[in-house]
Amino acid sequence: GIGVGAGAGVGDSINGAATSRQQPAPQQLIPQTQRQQHYHHPQHRHLHPEQNATNTGMGHGENNHNYNTNGNATATQQPHEGDPMEFDYDLVASALGSHHHHEGDDNVDFNKLYQSIVGDGDAHHHHHSHHDGHLHLLHSPPMTGLRDPISNNHNHNHNIPDNNGFQGPPPTPAWHLVSDPDDSFERTYLAPSQRPSYTHLRDLGRNGHVNKGNGIKHFFNPLCRHYRFNETMLPTVSVIMTTQNEPDEWISISVESILARTPPELLQEVIIVDDNGIPGQHDLPANIRRNVDESEFETLKALSPKVKVIKHSNREGCARSRLSGAKVATGQVLMFVDSHIEMLSSTWYHHLAIPILENPHTIAMQTIDVIDDLGSKDYSSGVGPLQYGIINTEFWFSYQADRFGDYMNPLYPDMFGEDELEERKKMKYQAERPGAREPYETPFGPGSLFAIRADEFWRLGGYDEGLYVWGGENTEMAFKMWMCGGRMLMVPCSRVGHMYRQHKEKDGRGALTRWPPDLPREMTDRLGCAYKNDTYTGKFIVLRHPADNFTRITTRNNLRVMETWVGDHPAKKAYYKRLFGRETLAPEFQRFIDDWKTDPVAQKQVEIKEQNKCHDFEWFDKYVMMRLTGRHNPWHPDNKKYEQVNCGNHKAKTCQACPQGNGKDWCNGDCSWCEVLQTCFHHDEKAKMCQKKGVIPQ
Repeated sequence: GIGVGAGAGVGDSINGAATSRQQPAPQQLIPQTQRQQHYHHPQHRHLHPEQNATNTGMGHGENNHNYNTNGNATATQQPHEGDPMEFDYDLVASALGSHHHHEGDDNVDFNKLYQSIVGDGDAHHHHHSHHDGHLHLLHSPPMTGLRDPISNNHNHNHNIPDNNGFQGPPPTPAWHLVSDPDDSFERTYLAPSQRPSYTHLRDLGRNGHVNKGNGIKHFFNPLCRHYRFNETMLPTVSVIMTTQNEPDEWISISVESILARTPPELLQEVIIVDDNGIPGQHDLPANIRRNVDESEFETLKALSPKVKVIKHSNREGCARSRLSGAKVATGQVLMFVDSHIEMLSSTWYHHLAIPILENPHTIAMQTIDVIDDLGSKDYSSGVGPLQYGIINTEFWFSYQADRFGDYMNPLYPDMFGEDELEERKKMKYQAERPGAREPYETPFGPGSLFAIRADEFWRLGGYDEGLYVWGGENTEMAFKMWMCGGRMLMVPCSRVGHMYRQHKEKDGRGALTRWPPDLPREMTDRLGCAYKNDTYTGKFIVLRHPADNFTRITTRNNLRVMETWVGDHPAKKAYYKRLFGRETLAPEFQRFIDDWKTDPVAQKQVEIKEQNKCHDFEWFDKYVMMRLTGRHNPWHPDNKKYEQVNCGNHKAKTCQACPQGNGKDWCNGDCSWCEVLQTCFHHDEKAKMCQKKGVIPQ
């Protein structure tokens, strides 16, 4: 995933408020009769609630807004038969803090959590929205295609209607193009009276706050500004933001850009998941929240009733905290974001929603522009490139710039004569690159900054609750989406600024790294990555070096994903060989697989895979990897011509190419330095080459 600050898992309390609307059947996500018809137009500069007031409730009585002494919104209703139950924040806080899915550890059983919130009545209690500023749980009749986040006993309709079976005239698209651009970079949806409260909202136009005053228009294809949208056809969205150790007011920058640049009638809520943990609980140290600005959460809740905060008592990780937010989200679409981002236009969501409307089995991902993480908060790297998301031999997310351009160099040259090889080189296969306007398919994506229908998210089983801290959640989501009948798209016209938390600060030595992050020993111990029950659990050698705690946990996560979605395909043993130097696992890593076999949340993912009749990894390699990138999976024998060695913090074609003039400091990873020859060799070659000179290997 992207963003070290993308926090974690299972919560302890919920504060704030959100809107609730009854979710219509998926054939027509937002009936036009329920919302004022509105098209984007350049003159609509400030589209705020006062100017767009419309009754979008479902007729369940009158809502009264009350605020307690803490400034948190609560809701009461005049009783009507069939009315929604009142949402009890204390009940949720208690439930989130009290359940375990493994005997003896600190994990939450989400099944029990959900039942404790909605009670043991009808199986069709769902979260819905009244658009009145408050969160409710509705007791509703069964509805085709609605999500069921928890229970195994509910009837899922996994074949979500796609609107192709229409009666009468064919439907009109939710967007069209016009000849003149709009002002989507300057426009916000704030009332003039609201703007002074948004102290962290940056001007993205020329002479504004970013890109050295040049603005960000040139980051986009100009045609992105020529789109117009029928908002009455677009689904509502819940934005789920996870955070941990976020510095420099980045949470405020992130939340304010979402509130200001998302149409209020579409933005259901912004759910902030605080994964910093609580000092003293679960053996967390007293200074666990030393980098947290506690007042920032309260300020954001006061900024809008749509802002809610879920506070975890323990540290859980990216996947579990996104689940934590998704389980209380009421929007028809879930948007997962980090807490160090900036939305770069007022149509960022519209562009993501369109491909989801066209195909409900879609993950729509934003295109990333990089924000400096060393103080300036500016876009020093300029425009982020459009690339295909892939994985490397270590099973980490990476990018590929183009496809097919290297086909002039045959994979097996010995199959061709000299004349044929020369002819092949003259063929000049054209390298294909993603277009700068239309969405394009990609095998993998980052772990955050994507939108997905809520019912589709739960059809796929959400995330594996056994993925802790960081890593594995993005590959798991990509596998299940593609193998289970969906698709993943990058959307060039929806751009977002993202700050990669790579550095701590600059000093006389240059930029100090803060990746990987420090982890409390409590976290590593409870997962058996250092000690378990006071017993030392192994050496944990990864890529020939003792793994730090962070690498142990991320490797554990990747092994879980590999076991569920790659299975017994030869790629799994090739991955083992790459990471551990052997095709079988050392006992300390094998224990993770043994745990996976008996872990109910892991086996729940296997069941969901079987229920959805998902394809296997061979299918994924053939119909996704090869089709979209022109290359097989990274462990495929045909992929050898693309292989690179790991030099430590970078890669190269060979170990000899690792140093790049920097000597032995750049010769690590797969390679070792031979002092007498002043050369970098692969581990397997080093002893042999140095011994020729009568030197003991370093």
